This record gives sequence, C-alpha cells and structure tokens, in this order.
Amino acid sequence: MQLFSEEVEDRKELKQKLESNRNIVDDYEVAVIVYAFDKDNKIIFQRRGEACRDERLKLETIGGRVKETDENFRTALQREIIEEVGEEADIEIEEFIIATYAKTFDVRYSKEQNWIYLVYKGSLKRGELQIAEPSKNLGYERYQIGKVPENQLSKGAKELYAIVKEKYS
Repeated sequence: MQLFSEEVEDRKELKQKLESNRNIVDDYEVAVIVYAFDKDNKIIFQRRGEACRDERLKLETIGGRVKETDENFRTALQREIIEEVGEEADIEIEEFIIATYAKTFDVRYSKEQNWIYLVYKGSLKRGELQIAEPSKNLGYERYQIGKVPENQLSKGAKELYAIVKEKYS
C-alpha cells in the first residue's frame, strides 16, 4: 500500500507522518531500498539466497532493515549499500521515490512481519558490485525498465517496480 511521496529524515518524522494512518500497526520494521540504475540506465537487482528471511530465489533491490542506531534513513541506506555490494561500488543516493507498507512472512521465525519501505532512486557512479553476503545474494542482474521479468520479482519488489516503471519510463 502506497503511503506518501515526501521524504522523511528519521524515525521521529516517520512516526509523525504515520500518526493519522489507522491502517498501520505500531509493530513495524523500517527498510530502506534503492532502485539503483547503472550507466546504461538498467536497474540493478540481486537474486535472493537461501539465508534470506523470505522470498528466496526472487529478484530484489539493494537495501535492508533500518537499525535503531542509524542516524537517519539516508545513512541507513548508505550502510546497507556497503553491506550488500561492498566498498568498491559507488552508488549515489538521489531522490526519494515513495514510502509503502506491506506484510511479509518471515520463514525463519514463522511469523508475519509488517514493513514500511522507504524507496530511493540511485545511480551506480563507478566501481564493481561485490557479493558481500553470499548466503543472501546469489548475484546481480540488470534490466532495462520494461524488460524486467516481473514473475521473478519478490512481492515487495513487484509492487515497487510498478511505481518505478511508471515514474521513470
């Protein structure tokens, strides 16, 4: 479910933004995601590995859970980018795209999880993508908008891809 398209800086601003939304439960996690485009304007996806909490073997974008210790959402995303692709690649975080809300099923803990996804556009400026977490990432795949195999996207990536596709086609 789409929430808003104005960027919020941190958890405090997010909480204020969500106060009036009765559809959002208090028990949610926040994830930051980047739709990173390479120099050929292709979106970079990663193939989820067996150690992922859900949607194994599906295509997903770069990003992950915001930690309580993260100063703000952009620094959380920069940390996630380095954790996932290594320090050799320079992915510049550009504009904020959208915030969405979704529920997933965490197979590791056999429970439903509520997520707020904060989605950004980014660009791979230079360097090579590394697989920093081989049990969670089987490799990178790049696709032009309109050529993405949507049946291979995770549920969350599919919803977000539709938004990105409409905005950047």
